[in-house]
Amino acid sequence: MHPGVELLSSFPDIKTLKEFVSFRALYNSSAQDPTRRVHPGTRQRVLKRILDWIDTPSAKERIFWLHGPAGVGKSAIAQTIARSCAKGKVAATFFFYRSDPGRNDGNRLFTTLAWQFGSSIPATKNALIHSLNECPDIPMTDVETQFEELIVKPFKALKMSGVQPSAPVVIIDGVDECSDDNLQRRFLKVIGNAVKDDRVPLRFLICSRPEAHIQDTIDTFRSLTLPLDLAKLDDANQDIERYLRAEFSRIATEQDLDPAWPGEEIIQEFIYKACGQFIYASTVIKYTGDEYSSAQTQLDIIRGLKPPSSISPFAELDELYKEILRRQRDPDFLKDFLSLLIGRNGIELDLGLHKDDALLLNVSAKDLHRKLRGMHSLLKFEPFIDVHHRSFLDFLQDLSRSGQYYISKQAGTRRYLDFIVGSLVRYASTIIERHDECVSSVKIEISTPYRSLQSQNPF
Repeated sequence: MHPGVELLSSFPDIKTLKEFVSFRALYNSSAQDPTRRVHPGTRQRVLKRILDWIDTPSAKERIFWLHGPAGVGKSAIAQTIARSCAKGKVAATFFFYRSDPGRNDGNRLFTTLAWQFGSSIPATKNALIHSLNECPDIPMTDVETQFEELIVKPFKALKMSGVQPSAPVVIIDGVDECSDDNLQRRFLKVIGNAVKDDRVPLRFLICSRPEAHIQDTIDTFRSLTLPLDLAKLDDANQDIERYLRAEFSRIATEQDLDPAWPGEEIIQEFIYKACGQFIYASTVIKYTGDEYSSAQTQLDIIRGLKPPSSISPFAELDELYKEILRRQRDPDFLKDFLSLLIGRNGIELDLGLHKDDALLLNVSAKDLHRKLRGMHSLLKFEPFIDVHHRSFLDFLQDLSRSGQYYISKQAGTRRYLDFIVGSLVRYASTIIERHDECVSSVKIEISTPYRSLQSQNPF
């Protein structure tokens, strides 16, 4: 069994730490969704790569960075790994969640990990208690000091005593869900420096969206990092198909429907719309399989054939998209960019924005990428800018789902054409200005010698 909420409470010396522990962030806390695990038979390649790394304590990569767009199943993978590994392999966990104050505070990350080490690696406990007795206010210090006093020193004492654990793993999921971006950078830097230090035998499985500031920070210790981009794996659609078939079969059995329900065409429709996004597929199944409703009626609603009776079937997915959009720093530019994206998609299906399209927004390609730094979990940037998942476009074009971010296909197309006209006008104005400057220059060049001749003419 892994360290859980029943840790060290019997040791009076440790009580100063307890109030700074985020028990809700532990993998087995009551706050975790018990269904958020990998569906049997899916994500086998990803799980194998992570487990192989965990089972190789001598691997030079001390950090495994699992990253991917919003909704691709990173947390489900992290939960599955945490629950499947023995206590000696995974020593501590922390699952961030932005909307939960008990799980979104990066200042509680290292205090929570240290608390778990006291149980999973008991030999660190005395040194941890000693540090707290010497300085009871350590949990209130900055994350850099916390890590040194609560984690480095106990492991250093452990090494000096001749005990060396076999490179236990720490799982930190949802780094981007920490409420403070700057704090994300800081604790990642602390971890990056720690894995270079042989006093700290720990390894880290870090799961996050590919936000630019996280990528930049992890790049500073890339030689010690093994990255895995879920967006680039080619088996996601196969796994989603396997998941949908199994779950639709279960629902058909439970509701006494035709075993072939809902039919091949509809299954393929959902696979296409999911586009590798497990949260979309799981939303379809949760909504369709509601035990208090007709599965066929729920299916018609989620396909848009019937209006929902109350809450949108995609409420969870919609909130995920809104949360990311709310964090963007320039809402006016965001609206223009999304209009351009919708308009371009409406004219040329499945074709994203090329870097030259930045000119339509009157910015350079470099500035465009800078302004979109916070959108990496929704957009891919190579070979051109496009959405990771088509469900994001569906969200934007549905007023009942996107609210203030709503952009109809017609409005997007009009705005796209406006951008083109505006760009042509700016270009034409530049040409005219250059022409006027050239004409003025020629007039000056001609008039100068003419005036000189006039001054020499005696008549």
